[in-house]
Amino acid sequence: MPVSRIPFETIMSKRSTSLILRLLSFSFFATGTASLSVVGALQEIATSLAMPRSAVAMLVAVFAVTFAISAPLIQVFAGHLPRRSLLLAGLATVALGAAGCALAPNYTVLVLARIVTGLGMAAVTPVGSSLGSTMVPPERQGQALAIVFTGMTVASVVGVPLSAWIAHTLGWRAMFGLIALLSVISGVLLALMLQDRSAGQKVQLRDLLTVLRRRDLASALAVMVLGLGGLFSSYTMITPILHDKFGAGPQMVSIALLIYGLAGIAGNQVARKLAMLWSAERSLTMSLLMMGVAFVVLAVTPGWLVVALATLVLWALAVDIFLPAQQRRMVELAPQWRGLVLALNSSCLFIGMALGSSTAGKVAPVWGLDALPLVSIAMVALAFAALGWSRSARASHLAACPL
Repeated sequence: MPVSRIPFETIMSKRSTSLILRLLSFSFFATGTASLSVVGALQEIATSLAMPRSAVAMLVAVFAVTFAISAPLIQVFAGHLPRRSLLLAGLATVALGAAGCALAPNYTVLVLARIVTGLGMAAVTPVGSSLGSTMVPPERQGQALAIVFTGMTVASVVGVPLSAWIAHTLGWRAMFGLIALLSVISGVLLALMLQDRSAGQKVQLRDLLTVLRRRDLASALAVMVLGLGGLFSSYTMITPILHDKFGAGPQMVSIALLIYGLAGIAGNQVARKLAMLWSAERSLTMSLLMMGVAFVVLAVTPGWLVVALATLVLWALAVDIFLPAQQRRMVELAPQWRGLVLALNSSCLFIGMALGSSTAGKVAPVWGLDALPLVSIAMVALAFAALGWSRSARASHLAACPL
């Protein structure tokens, strides 16, 4: 009787599993920095190309739209390929896009290069999350996803100010060149260490439509859109909020953002522990409550900087709990479409970022910065409602189609 081949995941040592998870996290840092770097380098790019800042800001929207559309479609048309190959191809594409940005002679080429970068990240993020979640037993999936997503957290809280410093010191082209190098290094390390040759899930276009039609899944995806929309409605303008309302000068703003970044890194460690103790739904509920409290404090506190700094710590911790918990819940809702729902969840992350940023840009000039925390509170409340709707729809789905 032939002996069944033991899957690679079952014989991988704890040490090598931990190493792979951290390498996946590093790939998330590389791609996350690639996606957000324009925010830090916006002024330098605008000055160099003699373009208005609003036009350069569109590079963020171009990237977000490319990612949101292509992430699920890549799962449909290429999700059946070996996950290792798809991951490495995505990192190579990110590196190519970043190099294209560095060498772009004009704005049009820069836009095209950002589209290429978005396509690459659309392959990396869902596949990296899927790999990370399948390398450990089910009870440790939340912890594994928290480890992998650390890279994205660090990219958002450290990568953006670091990109701004590099763009100001060495130039924005050098910044993109370093991001390309970072992506190459990440790809090489994973090519050497990641031996998993398993194929991804074969996804049909009808599967995508089925997922989007299921009320429990559609409303769960809305939680991501609204949660990130609430976050970025205030985060996009956090520098002027700290300056205008709390009287923080340039140096204190930098210190405040550093505190936020350090809290985010430390909070990720807390999120890993909580993932072992709390269900995904409880983690989501608590993180949304924490976000709501943070935005209420920003809205009502009378300009006390120390309170604002404490609020940033709470805010960072809430985000660290929210993101991996949302990923874990999506997998739990539809494990048979793991890659697809993670891709859709990643798309919704960027849709939420675009929603929050664009809302901030429209609300602040008309109603002022004080209105932004109120907008964030409203979006978080809607995220709560979406989570409740998803929970109810899930119960109805299980009653109609028992497992």
